[in-house]
Amino acid sequence: MFESIVKQLLQGEFICEVSDENAFNHLIDGEKAQVVDAFLNQLGYRLARTQNDLAFYAAYQQIDQTTRGDIKRLFQQFRIELYPVVEWLDMMMSCLNQDTSLAPGDSLSFSSLLQVIEQNQALADRLLMFSKFKDFAGSDDSVKARLEKLLATLHRWGYLKLASRDMLIYQVTGKLDYFYQALQFIQEHEQIPIEQPEEDAMQETLF
Repeated sequence: MFESIVKQLLQGEFICEVSDENAFNHLIDGEKAQVVDAFLNQLGYRLARTQNDLAFYAAYQQIDQTTRGDIKRLFQQFRIELYPVVEWLDMMMSCLNQDTSLAPGDSLSFSSLLQVIEQNQALADRLLMFSKFKDFAGSDDSVKARLEKLLATLHRWGYLKLASRDMLIYQVTGKLDYFYQALQFIQEHEQIPIEQPEEDAMQETLF
């Protein structure tokens, strides 16, 4: 268990109840978490939690010249994910006809989403708009293909886990809690950090 957890963390994965329940329960144990944290410390990392304690991840102990390059790449990837994920969250509220945004642990049925979108041209148009983002581009403009691409990309980014391959049921992972944490930072500063001091502040908070 220890080796599996450390490997996931060092690969930049988020461990939550959805992505790996056994590993998550292992880290909830304070003593076991300390062992993992002590090992990560030797490599320049620390065991971190998202703001609502819904996921664990490895963060850098400090930002310096040796880590700044890696952190900058992580930050750039977050910028790539930011607008598509926000649009996805908003679209899912419309698809599910609910006033609250998705939360870790929520389930999404491919067939149910497909049925709703195919019966609503406005939602179909919104789905097509994802093609403007490079990671969601594809040659097939059908609603089914676009939805498959959307969910597959969010799965690859770590926001979704395929809970049932036969039924095509997805579950939202704890990484979304991290995303909300980053989004809150951006909203409080009223912009995506561009200048170095602002970017450093966000990196120190999240990475």
